[in-house]
Amino acid sequence: MILIAKITVESSYRSLSKVFVTVNLYLNLEFTAPSFSTVKLWVKKIGYYQLESVKEKASDWIIITDESIGIGQEKLLVVLGIRQCNIDFTRPLKLQDMEPITIKSSEKWTGEDITKELEIVKTKLGGVKYAVTDAGSNLKKGLKIAGIAHIYDITHAIAIYLERIYAHDADYKDFTHQAGLMRSRLCCGKNAHLIPPNQRSKSRFLNIDTISKWGMEALAALEKQNLSLSDAEALKWVKKYKPFIKEMDSLVSIIEKISVLLKNEGLNYKTKAKCISSLKKCKQNRLARFKEYMINYLEVYVKNINSKTKNILCTSDIIESTFGRYKNVLSKNAMSGITDLSLMIAAFTANLTIETVNAAIDGCTVKTIENWKKDNLCSSLLSKRKEVFGIERGELNFQKMAI
Repeated sequence: MILIAKITVESSYRSLSKVFVTVNLYLNLEFTAPSFSTVKLWVKKIGYYQLESVKEKASDWIIITDESIGIGQEKLLVVLGIRQCNIDFTRPLKLQDMEPITIKSSEKWTGEDITKELEIVKTKLGGVKYAVTDAGSNLKKGLKIAGIAHIYDITHAIAIYLERIYAHDADYKDFTHQAGLMRSRLCCGKNAHLIPPNQRSKSRFLNIDTISKWGMEALAALEKQNLSLSDAEALKWVKKYKPFIKEMDSLVSIIEKISVLLKNEGLNYKTKAKCISSLKKCKQNRLARFKEYMINYLEVYVKNINSKTKNILCTSDIIESTFGRYKNVLSKNAMSGITDLSLMIAAFTANLTIETVNAAIDGCTVKTIENWKKDNLCSSLLSKRKEVFGIERGELNFQKMAI
């Protein structure tokens, strides 16, 4: 019960332990709530059990791989896998559909380094049909050397296409610049409720729908008769960009339709035809450019379809969401860096049954986790920090702060 709560619910280890103490008191239960460190150890054991369990050898494995940037130079390479025959193309993938294959950190992942790990993956699985990743040059090089076909993740592909279209577009740059000025000018004033969303510089094209939606809402608000004079004055600049905003909104609507279709049903001849049908509306300007990019994507990857591979998995969202959950835990103590708590990523994939939990907890020791850590992870930032500053000094400073 505790493991299910920790793995499926976003709660800290300490608060989870306290929750069960409270439940124990109110329901008059007769079990002792485990400490936060015990729960953390259990999660690591579940992760280790999932990661090291023998995988079924077959020729139809599909892998999804990516590297996550941690604090400092550490990067975590993760490989998740699923057999083609186990993919349900009527819904998006769930973490419990996946098998964790590789979790390993390094200060630098070159194409050759990734190839070595992929060769180990092929040995574990028996064969890999293709890999779904972003367009990282080291990942693509590693896959090429390992002889594994590469499928470009549709989410990252669309983000790149949008960047090509909008990055140097005068209207886009002017519109977002004015939106930024509005944010800084009104954020502390009486019209703060009108400010546009803040666009992250790193993923602004991936999340272009947020600024598009705000633009459409602003245009709709200006058409209302009951808008206050101050609100109307603050928003009036948006009218200048009405054609641009409506075009961007149309593009976002088409992207959403295509994304949902390909992420749920995969790429096949039927979904390709549906995508092309949706793109018929893209006849000029930026819409036409996007249509060209998208049709090229479909043509390139539909070539992988044959009598044995009727559907192509073309999304790596599952690994992105996994990294998101892991980073959420990591953010509570960023200076710890990448530690053996990364086994939590493998634990996310577990279908927790009594048999699985018992096998994981009874069959894995603290020493086993320590050995895995030495073989697969770099020295954490926390351990390096302790080497430099010393544990005694850290404890002394903490005591002074407490005083």
